[in-house]
Amino acid sequence: MKISDKGLAFIAGHEGFVSTAYRDPVGVLTIGYGFTMRSQVFSAWWRTRHGRSLRMGDAISRADAEVILKRLVDEEYGAAVTARLGSLPQHQYDAACSVAYNLGPRALTWRWARALKAGDPGRAAAILRDNYNTARGRKLPGLVRRRREEAQLLLTGIFPGFERGNERGAETAGNDLRMLRTLGYAQDDLEAATRAFQRTNPPLAVDGLFGPKTRKAAERQLRAASESRKRETGWLDLLPVLTVVLALAPAVTRFAKTAWRRLRGFLR
Repeated sequence: MKISDKGLAFIAGHEGFVSTAYRDPVGVLTIGYGFTMRSQVFSAWWRTRHGRSLRMGDAISRADAEVILKRLVDEEYGAAVTARLGSLPQHQYDAACSVAYNLGPRALTWRWARALKAGDPGRAAAILRDNYNTARGRKLPGLVRRRREEAQLLLTGIFPGFERGNERGAETAGNDLRMLRTLGYAQDDLEAATRAFQRTNPPLAVDGLFGPKTRKAAERQLRAASESRKRETGWLDLLPVLTVVLALAPAVTRFAKTAWRRLRGFLR
Protein backbone atom coordinates (compact mmCIF):
# COMPACT_ATOMS: atom_id res chain seq x y z
CA MET A 1 0.00 0.00 0.00
CA LYS A 2 1.21 3.53 -0.79
CA ILE A 3 0.52 6.94 0.70
CA SER A 4 -2.13 8.89 -1.22
CA ASP A 5 -1.43 12.28 -2.79
CA LYS A 6 -3.57 13.98 -0.14
CA GLY A 7 -1.88 11.97 2.59
CA LEU A 8 1.52 13.07 1.35
CA ALA A 9 0.38 16.70 1.14
CA PHE A 10 -1.04 16.38 4.67
CA ILE A 11 2.35 15.26 6.03
CA ALA A 12 4.23 17.88 4.01
CA GLY A 13 1.90 20.61 5.25
CA HIS A 14 2.45 19.72 8.89
CA GLU A 15 6.19 19.26 8.55
CA GLY A 16 6.67 22.42 6.49
CA PHE A 17 9.45 22.81 3.96
CA VAL A 18 12.67 24.40 5.23
CA SER A 19 15.45 24.68 2.67
CA THR A 20 18.26 25.27 5.20
CA ALA A 21 19.31 22.89 7.98
CA TYR A 22 18.17 23.88 11.49
CA ARG A 23 17.68 22.29 14.91
CA ASP A 24 14.15 21.22 15.80
CA PRO A 25 12.57 21.91 19.24
CA VAL A 26 14.39 18.90 20.73
CA GLY A 27 17.74 19.75 19.14
CA VAL A 28 17.84 17.33 16.19
CA LEU A 29 19.45 18.68 12.99
CA THR A 30 16.63 18.83 10.43
CA ILE A 31 16.09 19.93 6.81
CA GLY A 32 13.46 19.73 4.06
CA TYR A 33 10.22 18.12 5.23
CA GLY A 34 11.54 17.17 8.65
CA PHE A 35 14.38 15.01 7.28
CA THR A 36 17.11 13.91 9.69
CA MET A 37 20.13 11.65 9.38
CA ARG A 38 18.23 9.07 11.44
CA SER A 39 16.34 8.19 8.26
CA GLN A 40 18.09 5.54 6.17
CA VAL A 41 16.50 6.81 2.97
CA PHE A 42 17.48 10.43 3.57
CA SER A 43 20.88 9.60 5.04
CA ALA A 44 21.80 7.43 2.04
CA TRP A 45 20.60 10.10 -0.41
CA TRP A 46 22.42 12.90 1.40
CA ARG A 47 25.72 11.02 1.76
CA THR A 48 25.60 9.99 -1.90
CA ARG A 49 25.00 13.59 -2.92
CA HIS A 50 27.40 15.33 -0.49
CA GLY A 51 29.75 12.66 0.80
CA ARG A 52 29.21 13.59 4.44
CA SER A 53 26.63 14.06 7.18
CA LEU A 54 24.14 16.94 7.37
CA ARG A 55 25.50 20.18 8.84
CA MET A 56 24.00 23.45 10.04
CA GLY A 57 23.48 25.79 7.10
CA ASP A 58 23.27 23.02 4.47
CA ALA A 59 20.54 23.51 1.86
CA ILE A 60 18.14 21.35 -0.16
CA SER A 61 15.80 22.20 -3.04
CA ARG A 62 12.05 21.73 -2.78
CA ALA A 63 12.10 19.43 -5.83
CA ASP A 64 14.64 17.09 -4.21
CA ALA A 65 12.77 17.22 -0.91
CA GLU A 66 9.47 16.19 -2.52
CA VAL A 67 11.08 13.15 -4.15
CA ILE A 68 12.72 12.13 -0.89
CA LEU A 69 9.52 12.60 1.11
CA LYS A 70 7.56 10.22 -1.11
CA ARG A 71 10.28 7.55 -0.96
CA LEU A 72 10.80 8.00 2.75
CA VAL A 73 7.11 7.68 3.66
CA ASP A 74 6.55 4.64 1.44
CA GLU A 75 9.74 2.77 2.30
CA GLU A 76 10.29 3.56 5.97
CA TYR A 77 6.88 4.36 7.39
CA GLY A 78 4.23 2.89 5.12
CA ALA A 79 5.88 -0.52 5.26
CA ALA A 80 5.96 -0.30 9.07
CA VAL A 81 2.26 0.68 9.19
CA THR A 82 1.28 -2.36 7.12
CA ALA A 83 3.53 -4.68 9.13
CA ARG A 84 2.14 -3.49 12.48
CA LEU A 85 -1.50 -2.73 11.71
CA GLY A 86 -2.31 -4.90 8.70
CA SER A 87 -4.62 -3.83 5.89
CA LEU A 88 -6.33 -0.47 6.49
CA PRO A 89 -8.65 1.86 4.58
CA GLN A 90 -6.63 4.49 2.71
CA HIS A 91 -7.50 7.38 5.05
CA GLN A 92 -6.55 5.37 8.15
CA TYR A 93 -3.34 4.28 6.48
CA ASP A 94 -2.51 7.91 5.62
CA ALA A 95 -3.21 9.04 9.20
CA ALA A 96 -1.06 6.24 10.62
CA CYS A 97 1.78 7.16 8.25
CA SER A 98 1.61 10.76 9.46
CA VAL A 99 1.79 9.67 13.10
CA ALA A 100 4.68 7.31 12.43
CA TYR A 101 6.53 9.95 10.40
CA ASN A 102 6.26 12.47 13.22
CA LEU A 103 6.70 10.20 16.25
CA GLY A 104 8.69 7.34 14.79
CA PRO A 105 7.64 3.75 13.92
CA ARG A 106 7.60 2.84 17.62
CA ALA A 107 4.37 4.88 17.86
CA LEU A 108 2.69 2.05 15.93
CA THR A 109 2.87 -0.05 19.12
CA TRP A 110 1.25 2.55 21.39
CA ARG A 111 -2.32 2.52 22.77
CA TRP A 112 -3.90 4.38 19.87
CA ALA A 113 -2.41 1.89 17.40
CA ARG A 114 -3.49 -1.13 19.45
CA ALA A 115 -7.05 0.24 19.47
CA LEU A 116 -6.96 0.75 15.70
CA LYS A 117 -5.59 -2.74 15.12
CA ALA A 118 -8.37 -4.10 17.33
CA GLY A 119 -10.94 -2.51 15.00
CA ASP A 120 -11.89 0.46 17.21
CA PRO A 121 -11.00 3.62 15.23
CA GLY A 122 -13.16 5.75 17.53
CA ARG A 123 -11.08 4.89 20.58
CA ALA A 124 -7.88 5.13 18.54
CA ALA A 125 -8.83 8.66 17.42
CA ALA A 126 -9.75 9.73 20.97
CA ILE A 127 -6.41 8.52 22.36
CA LEU A 128 -4.48 10.11 19.50
CA ARG A 129 -6.27 13.44 19.83
CA ASP A 130 -5.43 13.89 23.51
CA ASN A 131 -1.87 12.53 23.70
CA TYR A 132 1.61 12.55 22.13
CA ASN A 133 1.78 16.34 21.81
CA THR A 134 4.70 17.35 24.04
CA ALA A 135 8.45 17.87 23.65
CA ARG A 136 10.72 17.97 26.69
CA GLY A 137 7.63 18.01 28.88
CA ARG A 138 6.11 21.06 27.19
CA LYS A 139 2.91 20.89 25.16
CA LEU A 140 3.52 22.32 21.69
CA PRO A 141 0.61 23.94 19.79
CA GLY A 142 1.87 22.52 16.50
CA LEU A 143 1.74 18.97 17.86
CA VAL A 144 -1.65 19.56 19.47
CA ARG A 145 -3.04 20.63 16.09
CA ARG A 146 -1.39 17.75 14.27
CA ARG A 147 -2.73 15.09 16.66
CA ARG A 148 -6.20 16.63 16.42
CA GLU A 149 -6.16 16.61 12.62
CA GLU A 150 -4.69 13.09 12.44
CA ALA A 151 -7.47 11.90 14.75
CA GLN A 152 -10.07 13.59 12.53
CA LEU A 153 -8.59 11.97 9.44
CA LEU A 154 -8.43 8.58 11.12
CA LEU A 155 -12.06 8.69 12.18
CA THR A 156 -13.79 10.55 9.33
CA GLY A 157 -11.52 10.42 6.29
CA ILE A 158 -11.56 14.23 6.11
CA PHE A 159 -8.24 15.89 5.32
CA PRO A 160 -8.12 19.24 7.16
CA GLY A 161 -7.18 21.98 4.70
CA PHE A 162 -8.71 20.12 1.74
CA GLU A 163 -12.36 20.84 2.50
CA ARG A 164 -14.35 23.13 0.22
CA GLY A 165 -14.79 26.73 1.31
CA ASN A 166 -11.26 27.26 2.62
CA GLU A 167 -10.48 30.18 0.30
CA ARG A 168 -10.42 32.72 3.12
CA GLY A 169 -7.85 30.64 4.97
CA ALA A 170 -5.65 30.56 1.90
CA GLU A 171 -5.97 34.33 1.45
CA THR A 172 -5.06 34.94 5.10
CA ALA A 173 -2.07 32.62 4.86
CA GLY A 174 -0.89 34.51 1.78
CA ASN A 175 -1.12 37.83 3.62
CA ASP A 176 0.77 36.40 6.59
CA LEU A 177 3.53 35.09 4.33
CA ARG A 178 3.83 38.48 2.60
CA MET A 179 4.19 40.13 6.01
CA LEU A 180 7.04 37.80 6.97
CA ARG A 181 8.74 38.31 3.61
CA THR A 182 8.56 42.06 4.12
CA LEU A 183 10.49 41.49 7.36
CA GLY A 184 13.14 39.53 5.48
CA TYR A 185 11.93 35.94 5.97
CA ALA A 186 11.90 34.71 2.38
CA GLN A 187 11.18 31.00 2.90
CA ASP A 188 8.98 29.22 0.36
CA ASP A 189 5.94 28.63 2.57
CA LEU A 190 4.21 30.12 5.60
CA GLU A 191 5.20 27.45 8.11
CA ALA A 192 8.88 27.60 7.16
CA ALA A 193 8.90 31.42 7.30
CA THR A 194 7.04 31.33 10.62
CA ARG A 195 9.57 28.91 12.12
CA ALA A 196 12.44 31.11 10.94
CA PHE A 197 10.78 34.19 12.45
CA GLN A 198 10.05 32.39 15.72
CA ARG A 199 13.63 31.10 16.02
CA THR A 200 14.99 34.65 15.84
CA ASN A 201 12.35 36.12 18.15
CA PRO A 202 12.41 34.35 21.51
CA PRO A 203 10.49 33.60 23.65
CA LEU A 204 8.10 32.67 20.81
CA ALA A 205 7.52 28.91 20.58
CA VAL A 206 9.09 27.49 17.41
CA ASP A 207 6.04 25.52 16.26
CA GLY A 208 5.45 26.90 12.76
CA LEU A 209 2.01 28.26 13.69
CA PHE A 210 1.31 31.89 12.81
CA GLY A 211 -0.84 32.33 15.91
CA PRO A 212 -1.83 35.47 17.86
CA LYS A 213 1.52 35.90 19.67
CA THR A 214 3.56 35.41 16.52
CA ARG A 215 1.28 37.73 14.53
CA LYS A 216 1.51 40.42 17.21
CA ALA A 217 5.32 40.21 17.24
CA ALA A 218 5.47 40.40 13.43
CA GLU A 219 3.07 43.35 13.28
CA ARG A 220 5.09 45.13 15.97
CA GLN A 221 8.29 44.66 13.96
CA LEU A 222 6.55 45.80 10.79
CA ARG A 223 5.37 49.01 12.48
CA ALA A 224 8.86 49.63 13.90
CA ALA A 225 10.42 49.13 10.47
CA SER A 226 7.89 51.48 8.91
CA GLU A 227 8.57 54.19 11.51
CA SER A 228 12.31 53.77 11.03
CA ARG A 229 11.96 54.26 7.28
CA LYS A 230 9.87 57.36 7.86
CA ARG A 231 12.52 58.85 10.14
CA GLU A 232 15.28 58.01 7.68
CA THR A 233 13.47 59.47 4.71
CA GLY A 234 11.56 62.29 6.40
CA TRP A 235 14.19 64.89 5.52
CA LEU A 236 13.57 64.16 1.85
CA ASP A 237 10.24 65.96 2.19
CA LEU A 238 12.21 69.17 2.76
CA LEU A 239 14.22 68.86 -0.45
CA PRO A 240 11.87 71.02 -2.57
CA VAL A 241 12.00 73.82 0.03
CA LEU A 242 15.78 73.56 0.37
CA THR A 243 16.16 73.64 -3.40
CA VAL A 244 14.15 76.85 -3.65
CA VAL A 245 16.07 78.45 -0.77
CA LEU A 246 19.43 77.59 -2.31
CA ALA A 247 18.30 78.85 -5.71
CA LEU A 248 17.16 82.17 -4.22
CA ALA A 249 20.15 82.60 -1.93
CA PRO A 250 22.31 84.65 -4.38
CA ALA A 251 19.43 86.97 -5.22
CA VAL A 252 18.58 87.44 -1.54
CA THR A 253 22.21 88.21 -0.79
CA ARG A 254 22.38 90.83 -3.57
CA PHE A 255 19.13 92.41 -2.38
CA ALA A 256 20.41 92.58 1.19
CA LYS A 257 23.67 94.24 0.12
CA THR A 258 21.83 96.79 -2.03
CA ALA A 259 19.40 97.58 0.76
CA TRP A 260 22.23 98.02 3.24
CA ARG A 261 24.11 100.43 0.94
CA ARG A 262 20.98 102.52 0.44
CA LEU A 263 20.31 102.58 4.16
CA ARG A 264 23.86 103.74 4.89
CA GLY A 265 23.52 106.48 2.24
CA PHE A 266 20.27 107.63 3.76
CA LEU A 267 21.75 107.75 7.24
CA ARG A 268 24.60 109.99 6.04
